[in-house]
Amino acid sequence: MPAAADTSQRASLEVAFSPDKLGASTTVEFGFHVQSSTAGRVPSPLTNIDLDLPAGISLATSSLGLAVCQQEVLLEQGPAGCHANARIGAGTARGEIAVAGEIFTESATVDALLGPPAHENEQVMFYVAGAEPLSAELIFPGELLLTASPRYSGSLDTSIPLVRAWSAGPYIALTSFSSTLGPLGLTYYKHIHGKIVPFRPRGIAVPGRCPRGGFPFAATFAFLDGSHASAQAAVPCPRAGTRG
Repeated sequence: MPAAADTSQRASLEVAFSPDKLGASTTVEFGFHVQSSTAGRVPSPLTNIDLDLPAGISLATSSLGLAVCQQEVLLEQGPAGCHANARIGAGTARGEIAVAGEIFTESATVDALLGPPAHENEQVMFYVAGAEPLSAELIFPGELLLTASPRYSGSLDTSIPLVRAWSAGPYIALTSFSSTLGPLGLTYYKHIHGKIVPFRPRGIAVPGRCPRGGFPFAATFAFLDGSHASAQAAVPCPRAGTRG
C-alpha cells in the first residue's frame, strides 16, 4: 500500500530579478519548495498557491502576452500549438510519491503562457509536462488579482490540479516549482512591411525606488489534508547607482 503523507508541511520561497536594476525592464524569477515536517515523508499534495507581488511589479508594465492561448489548444497541442507571443516564461517542476516506503520523483518542464481572462482577471496558464516516470501534461491556471495592501501590487492565485500516479494510486505531491515571468529566453514576432520580424518583448518594469528591506514577495500554500503554510522572500535593493 502507498505510504501515507504527513499532515504538516513547510515551504520556502526564492525570488530574483534579471537584470536586477532600478527602473529597468526585468524578468521576475520565482520558485518554491515544499516538504513534510517529518524527514523521509512525502508532503500532502499541494492544491493552491497564492503569490503576492511587490508594489509596482505588474505584467501591465510589460509588453508580455501580445497573444492569448486557449486552454483546449494547449491541452491538445502543447505550447507549440499556441502563438509564440503568448509565452511569458518558463521553468521546471518536481513531484514526489511514496510507494511501499520508497520515494519516487517526477521531473517536468514548465511553460508559462497568457490565457483568456478568468473572472475578468488576467490569467497565466502554467503548462507542466512530465515525462519520467509518468508521462502527463497538466495546466496550473493562475489568476492575477488586485490587492489593497500598500506592500503588494497584486497576487498570482494558482490552482494545482490533483493527479494520481496510476489509477487508484497515490496523488503526486508537487514539491518544487520554478518559473520566470519576463522576456528572458523569449522571442516574439511581428509583421513589418510584409515580413515576419523577431523581437524581444519588454519586461516588467522595476520601480525607480526600492522599499526598505527590498522588494517583498509572500506566498501562502494550501494542501489536500487541509493544512496551510506560508513563506516570504525579498529581492534585495540593488547597490547604490545601479539603475536601468
